[in-house]
Amino acid sequence: MTGTILAKRYGFYREFTVAGALAGTVRCAWLHSAPAENDATRVAVVPDGCVDLLWTEAGFMIAGPDRTAAFPPMRPGATILGLRFKPGIARHLLRCDLDALTGKVVAFDDLRPGGFNVHHDRLLAADGSMNRLQLLQGVFAAEMHDLPAMHHNAAALEAMCKRPPAEGIAAALGVTERTLRRISTAEFGYGPKTLARILRLQKLLGRIGERDSVLAELAAETGFADQAHMGRDVLSLTSLTPGEILRQMRS
Repeated sequence: MTGTILAKRYGFYREFTVAGALAGTVRCAWLHSAPAENDATRVAVVPDGCVDLLWTEAGFMIAGPDRTAAFPPMRPGATILGLRFKPGIARHLLRCDLDALTGKVVAFDDLRPGGFNVHHDRLLAADGSMNRLQLLQGVFAAEMHDLPAMHHNAAALEAMCKRPPAEGIAAALGVTERTLRRISTAEFGYGPKTLARILRLQKLLGRIGERDSVLAELAAETGFADQAHMGRDVLSLTSLTPGEILRQMRS
């Protein structure tokens, strides 16, 4: 296989609902296994407004928020495990504003020295990816039991940005435009207009494989001005056209 493919369509990718102690802080747990054969495929991880804790055989990493698609190298046969945080959590966990991590993948230990490295050998010794993912969730729940609840401004901002247009959000939250931007860059890594574009993209991705809608209908249903607007925006955020995404999601 060659060309560019959505990460969720490359190899084996699956998300899992979390429960118990993690339900308030983690949106989902996930695992991604690359195909065993080496190929020239470029894998696109598209922006979603989230931050993830990653684990591989190399250790624990943090994937910061992305403005546009990232193209990480994936070693043939490698498996990545992840916990995707809910909005308003990562900033408190990592003790920094998220614009410092935008577009970056950094070692967790660089952000929280001592981190989870003590658990790395336990994960390596676990038998199979699903057992490792369960262990990762248990480690996080035990180590991060003191995390605060989701910041209400972050949750409200995400909810409002899902309902375009983004204008008027500051007034609805009772803050100034300057304060709104500060909240957005601290909690999400970029301003509210960029966040709104990314959440609109995610809404499109959630619907594009559901039924046999034509692209013009999908553009109207997901908040784009028209199909041409959707085409420009999706290409700039993902490096793929809506038509290419449609074929991948329905293949």
